[in-house]
Amino acid sequence: MTYYPDLAPYDYLPDTVSAGVELLTVGWLEPGHDFPTADEEPDPVFWQNLVTFVADHPVAVTRSVHGCRFRHLFEADYQYRAVYGTRVLYLGSAEIRVVAADGRQLTAPTLVVHYVRDHGYRPPAAFVEAVTAMRVAPE
Repeated sequence: MTYYPDLAPYDYLPDTVSAGVELLTVGWLEPGHDFPTADEEPDPVFWQNLVTFVADHPVAVTRSVHGCRFRHLFEADYQYRAVYGTRVLYLGSAEIRVVAADGRQLTAPTLVVHYVRDHGYRPPAAFVEAVTAMRVAPE
């Protein structure tokens, strides 16, 4: 997968972005690049909504799959098909897009749920707020 710092301009699949839309990246993580982490569990409403976004609102779906490149205790700790609560998610081949309170659109790879749960990633506050509010970006 391509690395982008949080809130950097998005240019990964430019044909999937409507003309005039400023799209910013969230959670495009790769080894060798630091990222913010949290010691506590994510807010339960944010977490449930994040899983819902990945399950029900994927965009920019590709035929290829990108896996997590971070170290795991066991190989089975990361799976392309993973169970989150009662939802089965397919990770690594799509994005989710949300609208921040200020109107900017934010995009994250579907791997963001794995990064939050298994690597302690703490997304930017604007993304957390948009996911919590369930503001789906128009396609």
